[in-house]
Amino acid sequence: MAKGFNLGQMFESTQHPPTLAAASSKIDAYYAKGFRIVRIPVTWTEVTNGDTLVGDPAVGDVNRTHPRLLVIEQVVDYALSKPGMYVVLNAHHEKALKTQSLGAVLERLWSDIAEIFAERDYRLIFEILNEPHRADDSVMPAADLRSMTAKAYAKIRAVDAARIVVIGGNQWFAAAEVPAVWTDLNGVGGGNDPYVMATFHHYNPWTFCGDNQGTYDDAWSDANITGPMDTMLSWANSVGKGMPFFIGEWGVGWGSRYDALTCNNVRAWYQTLASDFAPKRGIPTVVWDDGGWFKIYDHASNAFANNLVDCISGTCDWDGTERFNAGCQ
Repeated sequence: MAKGFNLGQMFESTQHPPTLAAASSKIDAYYAKGFRIVRIPVTWTEVTNGDTLVGDPAVGDVNRTHPRLLVIEQVVDYALSKPGMYVVLNAHHEKALKTQSLGAVLERLWSDIAEIFAERDYRLIFEILNEPHRADDSVMPAADLRSMTAKAYAKIRAVDAARIVVIGGNQWFAAAEVPAVWTDLNGVGGGNDPYVMATFHHYNPWTFCGDNQGTYDDAWSDANITGPMDTMLSWANSVGKGMPFFIGEWGVGWGSRYDALTCNNVRAWYQTLASDFAPKRGIPTVVWDDGGWFKIYDHASNAFANNLVDCISGTCDWDGTERFNAGCQ
């Protein structure tokens, strides 16, 4: 695992068509650029595109004949057909499940998902629960998340002892949440399971990375980028007992203010995070690309909308030579 991208706003939302054609075009474009991880956010228990992927949101039983699930399976298989491509499948916008700490629902959900995908290559990875905040955006109690994750983990392990399972924090997946929640690994193998990973999301500083944050001439520093990474490294090398981890989402919501990317400060952030500091620390990065505010790939044209994809790889053209050029105002 090195660098990757998200199929954002496709199976967890309604911004883009949830089709193999739309997904495969994006996968092809990123693969040609050397990206080898695709994260597929999926909403299972909440209504998306008219209905849920589960039969009963209060139970969490996956509808195994649902047309959208069949497309997700096709997308997973398509991505896995690419040599060296890893696929991260998750449970994403599960609002009621998170707000009410519905452990039994998460347990049933992952029992079913594990069975459905049991025969897939081990490059398919399961991320148990994305950003588990309440409906009012407050944190899920750490004890609830540990308990719920342990139940889901046990169901996955009952199906497969070697499938990689991913754990994270209890609100927005910030790096600091992981050591606050995972003070021990008792519910996920006790530190003796080599097939457990952790993840965090990197939108630091939010005043620069977030959508509709004003202009994008924020004078972010190297410490803004390295701080969360080093927080995770410290945990991974202590409580985590050497557990590997990756950045599951990161990016800048520049498209909430501008139609075209001409801001060198945004380019510099992408380049510095993905081609400098993360590789030096051995941390895979999976950029958030939703085809909208965080756009890199354009679904309408099936082509990259800007050169951020090249910035991630280490070299990209700037508009002029100044970091804070006119495109950032």
